[in-house]
Amino acid sequence: MLVELGELTQAEAEVAAILEESADDLEALRLYSKIKHMRGQLSLALACYAQLQARSSGPGESARMHLEAMLRMAQDPERGAGEFLAVGQRLVQKPTAYLALDDAFRLYVARHPHEARAVCRRAAARYRERDPEVYKLSVLAEAWISELSGDLEAACAALERLGRERGFEADLDRVMALVGLYELIGTRDKLEAAVNICRFLERSFGPRFVAGRLALLHRRLGREAEATGYEERHLTAYRRWMHRPTFAEIVRVAARRLLPLERLRALSFVENDLPEESSPEERAIAMTLVGDPTEAGRILASSEAALDLRCRASLAALIEGESERTIALGVRVLRADPSDPHLAGRLLEAQARAPREEIMDVFREREVAARVLAELEVAVKTDPADARIWRRLAIFFGLQAGGREQQAQFDERALALELAAQDRARASGKVLAAAIYRFFGRPCGLIHEVWATREMPPVGQAGGTLRRDDILGAVTDELKDSVRNTFLAVREYARSKFPHRTRDILDYNYCYKVTKEDEPSSGVSAGIPTGLAFLSLFLQQPVAPDMVSTGTLVADAHDVLTVGPVGDIETKVEAAFHRNLKTIIVPRGNRPQLEQSAIVPRAVTRQIGRYVGDFDEAARFAFGEPLFD
Repeated sequence: MLVELGELTQAEAEVAAILEESADDLEALRLYSKIKHMRGQLSLALACYAQLQARSSGPGESARMHLEAMLRMAQDPERGAGEFLAVGQRLVQKPTAYLALDDAFRLYVARHPHEARAVCRRAAARYRERDPEVYKLSVLAEAWISELSGDLEAACAALERLGRERGFEADLDRVMALVGLYELIGTRDKLEAAVNICRFLERSFGPRFVAGRLALLHRRLGREAEATGYEERHLTAYRRWMHRPTFAEIVRVAARRLLPLERLRALSFVENDLPEESSPEERAIAMTLVGDPTEAGRILASSEAALDLRCRASLAALIEGESERTIALGVRVLRADPSDPHLAGRLLEAQARAPREEIMDVFREREVAARVLAELEVAVKTDPADARIWRRLAIFFGLQAGGREQQAQFDERALALELAAQDRARASGKVLAAAIYRFFGRPCGLIHEVWATREMPPVGQAGGTLRRDDILGAVTDELKDSVRNTFLAVREYARSKFPHRTRDILDYNYCYKVTKEDEPSSGVSAGIPTGLAFLSLFLQQPVAPDMVSTGTLVADAHDVLTVGPVGDIETKVEAAFHRNLKTIIVPRGNRPQLEQSAIVPRAVTRQIGRYVGDFDEAARFAFGEPLFD
């Protein structure tokens, strides 16, 4: 709930306390990773992800991760050759049994798939009696190489033979590989077999891993009702996995712990059903969030319970604003329980807008003042960069006898933080990019920043350039070339499309920075975010902080930039949803893949995804339609 409301500092403190008591709580660790991701602390987010990956995985993921890691090592001889594997700065000796499979993948990369499959068969024969796990991995490797080579029938045959052997009939790695093959073959009997396997997995592991796949399978079989049902189950399970609270959970928490109702009403809900046994307080909160708060107030009118009084105060503020009745009820509740920071903050801000004697009186009462001050001090230690807390402290001390000096100090601090926040909001050239990091073959979506800056060139030197040495961060030569190419293309695009706003574009030299420096960044999928960062700088117009993008850019002409598709698009959209972003700009060429995704529900993609075919469309989403008027 706190994460959904954007109260990340308080949320992190509560989750950290849980992890201190129970370090093995994977649910808390996943939520902690999400909070770090949202706060931009990417190294810590990835460290949590690595722990989660080492301690848990979905059904059928373990073997495929091993095989994907072997393939990538074969494609990267510097890290994968020999008997040792480079993991960060360390060398880890490979298990002897896996060296033969390394040879198989090197043969496949060298375009000798038949020889690669033969190596896998020999490894399987060697370890069939000695090591069942290596034997299974060898068969899976042969099947996967067959699949990658386009021989789907041979891949199916290898896995089906393995299933006829004792101990491998219901092996998860085997059956998950078979599901993928059956989907690729696509005949009705194969699709029915895939459905049967997925239903078995659903009974064993729940809907999260297979509901999306079952929705696609039923749709391909022409069963729209079943497909729609599984889409809904997939969305519910996916949102829970991404730590999005349900409507019933929001109501249950809000009925026990006072939360700002006006902000809860701004949340979007997939459904708004409550259990039949809901309490009057829960029904009142529910009516407030999706119905008539006036009726909710009538439900609570007869209750004198402390929490009900707080709910009534919040409802009154929501319905009537800062009326005399609202203020009087808020003062009454604060006097009864001064530990509520939301209510205290609302009353202090109301006092700053329109001073009232009753508010001043309650904050001067010794017991109330001591408790409110304690809560404010905890809040400011937890999040010292929050200008609201310093402003509330200033208002609080302004109500106390002899508190004028502290009021002035806290007002000054709050103003400095507010101005800094405004400067950050107006900063041009900072854009979010969707990226991929891999842990032993498994992709992890991550949202990081790219920065474009500019400075005046030395006297006597021409401007308008981006030197190779001014592309900073852990970037490969390939990415440096891509960034310079994008810079030149977007520079000419901006001069052509917006000549009235880019007259000074050649007066500066430019710099580009990729964050997340402990892993090298490569590839060309950062074309759109890089282009938007430079265009933002050229136009001196910021990009919304809740928007991320991915996609390649191709310069067709000086004023025409085409957008191309990228890989791992599902993982990148997943990363945007994980970080609670509102929008991700993706290439139109990736639309069919996302519409047929078994990983990301279509409802999620349609909620946050915006498809573009050229840079004009991307710029309209980033800066608004008036940009081109």
